[in-house]
Amino acid sequence: MTETKDITAKSLLDAWRAGDISARDQLFDRLYMELRRISMSLLRREGGVSLSTGDLVNEAVMRLIQLEEINWQDKAHFLALSSRMMRRVLIDHARKKNADKRHHQKVTLVTNIMDGMKETYDIHQLEDALKSLQKIDETRAKIVEMRYFGGLSLEEVAEVMNISTSSVKRSWRVSRAWLLNALE
Repeated sequence: MTETKDITAKSLLDAWRAGDISARDQLFDRLYMELRRISMSLLRREGGVSLSTGDLVNEAVMRLIQLEEINWQDKAHFLALSSRMMRRVLIDHARKKNADKRHHQKVTLVTNIMDGMKETYDIHQLEDALKSLQKIDETRAKIVEMRYFGGLSLEEVAEVMNISTSSVKRSWRVSRAWLLNALE
């Protein structure tokens, strides 16, 4: 049954790319609850944000609609990009809210990256660390984004990136260690 939904999501993505606005709307209707789940997860991790779950989803959707010529691979790829957009919305929101660099919003990184340790980091510090990681190894930065911000499993990341699960596991371990070091 999941396969049928994925095929349908893929066909809706393809139709949207071809210019079918109703396919785009159907896609968002079908995946809205999953987008809300991602939004809730991000907002929980970044306590103190004044955006609601729905506001974050809606802002990310508006940004996705403005993108042109995205070659959607499948539902997992769409959700990964959606989570990236939500993260950008949160970063932009924090920048607007805290124009003074001395008062950046702090985010708590838990579980996936820090193995259960609760550490609080400046959201801009986290964004800078991810940008640095991307300059060093774009693949590892994408894995972090998909795993932490998108909530994708190792298997889903492997599928989206078309690499083996064992490669994703290795890159994930190295990326977590690198990120922890960069944030200290």
